Amino acid sequence: MLFLPSDFHQTRARLWLLILATAILTAAWMRAAGLALDAKSTLIPALSCAGLEVLAMFYSTRRLEPRFAVSLSSLAQIIAFSSCAALLSYAVAATGGPLWDVTFEAIDRSLGLDWLTYLHGLNDRPRLGFVLSLAYQSLMPQMILVVVVLGFSGRLGAVREFVLAFVTAGLVTVLLSGLMPAMAMFVHLGLKPEDFPGLNPAAAYVHLAHLSGLRDGTLRSVSLDHMEGIITFPSFHAALGVLFIRYFWMSRITRWPGLALNVMLIAATPIDGGHYFIDVGAGALIAVMAIAAARCVGRLATDPDGKPTHPVWLVPSQEGVATRVSS
Repeated sequence: MLFLPSDFHQTRARLWLLILATAILTAAWMRAAGLALDAKSTLIPALSCAGLEVLAMFYSTRRLEPRFAVSLSSLAQIIAFSSCAALLSYAVAATGGPLWDVTFEAIDRSLGLDWLTYLHGLNDRPRLGFVLSLAYQSLMPQMILVVVVLGFSGRLGAVREFVLAFVTAGLVTVLLSGLMPAMAMFVHLGLKPEDFPGLNPAAAYVHLAHLSGLRDGTLRSVSLDHMEGIITFPSFHAALGVLFIRYFWMSRITRWPGLALNVMLIAATPIDGGHYFIDVGAGALIAVMAIAAARCVGRLATDPDGKPTHPVWLVPSQEGVATRVSS
């Protein structure tokens, strides 16, 4: 038997308010940067979010199924925030300052980290490079899976914590990328595909046209149908890898596979994403801080003895009387 947290609607509303604030910030920044949005490209994300939220409302009020309600609402919030954050990253890039590639490469070298040696090492081991590349491209399936695993295993508080940590890490990553923009290693070093024939990096150059166009003013219309990952520092892939490790660890079934997959994802990030090693470290640190922040927010609803300030496994009925919900 599982019960819907009594603060479900309140917590969901607060997360939507945070996403709304992100959307307002995005719209204002895009306007300041002179960017126009293809309105048609927002249709599918908007309809997806609306559909998921309608179902979540149904399963939280009519047919009480806590696992469905929390999971569906969380997926809607992830889609909505991801859309806003992608657009915000473009607006931030369009107003970014001087590039930091030389500085980031110097930091890597000062730490004894040689990116070219790492590239050639994987190029000489194409099978390993291929496996790491697959792990790097597993981001979206993992995003859905972590919500489903936590939600359907009854860890409803953890689902909401994950969404908050995801939003926090995403916002910090996007905003920092504007303060310290970079073109990424492949572009900075002037490498061509023939320089690493044993590899096929997932995102070595795909961002170049968009990032260059945003910076030189030739790209002024953006569409959610054609977005690229244009952030170099910090690495959001690395941040998500750490988040996935943390929240997959909560389930015995996904604990070790999640750890293995995301260690490979993080290991693939310097090559498949063209990231500096400092990007990866910064992304991981942001994830740790986002997890800590999300946990702190979760504790705000508890009293000094660590007990919930209200019955978290009861749902108020229409008459105002707490009623149990079975799943």
